[in-house]
Amino acid sequence: MWNTVLFDLDGTLTDSAPGITRCVQYALEKEFGIIRKPEELIEFVGPPLREQFMIYTGCDEAAGQRAVERYRERYRSVGIFENSLYEGIPELLGQLKDEGFTIALSSSKPVEFCRQVLEAFGIAQYFDVICGSDMAGRHTGKAEIAEDVVRRLGMDGRRNEVVLVGDRKYDIQGARQCGIGSIGVSYGYGSREELEDVWPDCIVDSVTELRNVLIGQVRAEREAIRSPKSPAGKALRRAADGNPAFMIWRLLYPVLLHYGLTNVIAISAYMLILFYLLATGGRTADVANVYAAQAVLITGIADAAVIPAAWFFFRADELRRKANAFAERILNRNVLGVTEALRIIGLVIGFSCILNILISYIPIQDETYQGLAEQMFTKTPFIIQIIVIGILAPFAEELIFRALIFRRMRDYAGFVFAAVSSGLFFGIYHGNITQGIFAFIMGMLFAAVYEHYGTLWASIIAHISNNLFATIENYLFSKIDVPDVPYMIFLGIAFAVSVLCFVRILTREDRVNVV
Repeated sequence: MWNTVLFDLDGTLTDSAPGITRCVQYALEKEFGIIRKPEELIEFVGPPLREQFMIYTGCDEAAGQRAVERYRERYRSVGIFENSLYEGIPELLGQLKDEGFTIALSSSKPVEFCRQVLEAFGIAQYFDVICGSDMAGRHTGKAEIAEDVVRRLGMDGRRNEVVLVGDRKYDIQGARQCGIGSIGVSYGYGSREELEDVWPDCIVDSVTELRNVLIGQVRAEREAIRSPKSPAGKALRRAADGNPAFMIWRLLYPVLLHYGLTNVIAISAYMLILFYLLATGGRTADVANVYAAQAVLITGIADAAVIPAAWFFFRADELRRKANAFAERILNRNVLGVTEALRIIGLVIGFSCILNILISYIPIQDETYQGLAEQMFTKTPFIIQIIVIGILAPFAEELIFRALIFRRMRDYAGFVFAAVSSGLFFGIYHGNITQGIFAFIMGMLFAAVYEHYGTLWASIIAHISNNLFATIENYLFSKIDVPDVPYMIFLGIAFAVSVLCFVRILTREDRVNVV
């Protein structure tokens, strides 16, 4: 992977041909009496000037150096400004920096001129190192300059991470001699044929293509490294997750949070009732009865206390997932509008009705639970039941068992194991066999809904619809005697609606996550 880029200047970053060719025209006329048009001198763009003067005129090294001095007479005052950046270069440099690249300039132009050009165009700040030749005409070879950059950047032992970008064959040959990668740009002064003859690692035809190659290969490498199946990706996840003891603690403490807050508030309520009876002359023996009559309200207060605490940990988890950027741990959001919410409600109500019927055939008589349920539904005002059982409890439980336990288990072991294990947590926490079986199965359904829609609000809607339906159903059954036949018809309709909603969810809605 290339993470260090050495840019040539003329023909790669800037269109400097007008200034260079006019200065060469001036030098040829003044030093050798040769008259040429600027467009006939394009071959001077890129190679070291002294050597190119010697090749072009057949002169010796001393005459070549005098020609360079003539060239500079005009270049210092005029030619350096007959120049322009290629479109998209500032944006490219900024994007490379944002991606963490080290950027250097590697040019045969004197370093003094290089710096002036970069500063004039306002891009000097992007370069960690600026290397060029000296005014005496030494150190002009592409390989020599690239070697100097590699040394100054401390990349001598990591040459496979360095690439030189240039427009002429001299750039590609210099990169090969230096043992680094090379990219030829055909939008400069060298033709594609010239570049193909020296076999760079790749050739690009535009600044956009150059950006795509450089940034694309870095992002692809990062994705490969961060893949959950790669050794490096597994190591990153182990480091982020902590040791096994910490992972177990992260799964257990949400339950302890719910249990602890619930019991603290329950004990506090019990003590307040006791003090109230003592202060008003009531019988202390009535504490248990008064507490039982207010049990649902007290549970609601406990749930109201759990919600902000659990929400805090949930948001912290989400921020942590985004910071780690493990793609498989971040849920994609699916569409969740009114139509989708109605499908969730239809699915859950029908499913819970059938599940309750099936559980009723299990030869288990949990008299303690039945007694508590009867007391809860008969002694608690209906509006309190709606608020506590229908809204607050589902909200708190979804935060604990789906937002925290399911999502954390999903991070560690994937969806299926997380859905089953969090459902098991949910079932056991209900404390009795009848509710436990129902909660275990419904908990897995809530997890699947959460996964499908990619948002906790989906499972909250599912849980609330289940609890509200059960609360209303129990209230109505306590008031009226529903004949068996109409009830069986209702169950059939509910089951059909549930199946229809299930099919619609799977076939008509996008599947953006595992389920």
